[in-house]
Amino acid sequence: MGKRLFVAVDVDDPTRDAVDHLSRALRQDSAIQTLGRASWVSRDRMHLTLHFVADADAGTERRVLDALGHLGRHSAFKLRFQGLGFFPERGAPRVLWLGITEGLDELRAIHAELGRRLESGERSGETFQPHVTLARFRDRVPRGRVAEMAAFPAAAGPSRIDRVTLYESRLSPKGPIYTAVAQAALKAPL
Repeated sequence: MGKRLFVAVDVDDPTRDAVDHLSRALRQDSAIQTLGRASWVSRDRMHLTLHFVADADAGTERRVLDALGHLGRHSAFKLRFQGLGFFPERGAPRVLWLGITEGLDELRAIHAELGRRLESGERSGETFQPHVTLARFRDRVPRGRVAEMAAFPAAAGPSRIDRVTLYESRLSPKGPIYTAVAQAALKAPL
């Protein structure tokens, strides 16, 4: 079995603190507490995934590292977060996330270049929806109740994004363990 790899951007510490504060406020909201069990993403595991590569062998890892090496032509940019959403689009929600209002074009450009270089399209019918995962619901949650959460005031940033990181993810009983494998610096904007 190969490695579980993903390419991501990390937000800066002040933004990470703001997202963590938002996450804690959500957990304490009485309406959210009635939704059932949820696994909340800890501050140290917050990131924005650009590409996930499951079961990567040595050749695939080399291709990902090569693709990462080409990202330096992209300029550093700012991310601003606002608004809650959930996945999947149909059926019971499984993931609660924080959306992006600034930096979408830059994220999509980097994601598209990675896809071209790795020759991997999205899974059938899926489009790239940049977000930071806040929680994963373990219990079946009524869609309408989660949709009501969208009114919760949720904003953070801006966060300067000046690098892209390749991580290895190892599953453990206490949750995933992320290890940085390589980074690509983005060029400073003019």
